[in-house]
Amino acid sequence: MALGVVAAAAISAVVMVPLLAAAQQTGHSSSKSTLQERKVGKYGEVLTNSAGYSLYVLSTEQKGKLHCTSSSCLGGWPPLLIGKNAMISAGPGVVGKVSHVARGSKWQVTYNGWPVYTFVGDSGPAGSKGEKIVAFGGTWYLARATATTNSTTPAKTMASGGTATTTTTTSGGVTTTTTGGY
Repeated sequence: MALGVVAAAAISAVVMVPLLAAAQQTGHSSSKSTLQERKVGKYGEVLTNSAGYSLYVLSTEQKGKLHCTSSSCLGGWPPLLIGKNAMISAGPGVVGKVSHVARGSKWQVTYNGWPVYTFVGDSGPAGSKGEKIVAFGGTWYLARATATTNSTTPAKTMASGGTATTTTTTSGGVTTTTTGGY
């Protein structure tokens, strides 16, 4: 794989992150990988890979702990993998911390400490079919491109006024709605 030189944007500075440029969505790789910001429906500005596919985080994987390790999980949620010692860039609007965590002989890209994945159910760029799927020990959320902290990285459904709305149904049939800002 060819090495590329890229920069990860931090809140007010540019930080170089050594990562190999092999973006993954259904197994393809390229010589250059850039994390991008893209508006995805009601979810706002979502983090995407170089091909424009939405990136997701698993709620149980905060701070780089990998829980999606089975072949069935990895088959449905391909991790954004890069070869060791490569570089990756963050495009305009991507302001969080880009880094990596070891996954076998490769590195998996992380964003604000969250390992990121694509979803095979998204039929094309800017898909959001994986949002709020409960599977493999947690809930899958789109990654917010404009997040600057670990706690604000998972995207939430946008309601009018710029607040986040999360709806949870309990086993007793009672629906609880929590509304709050990012």
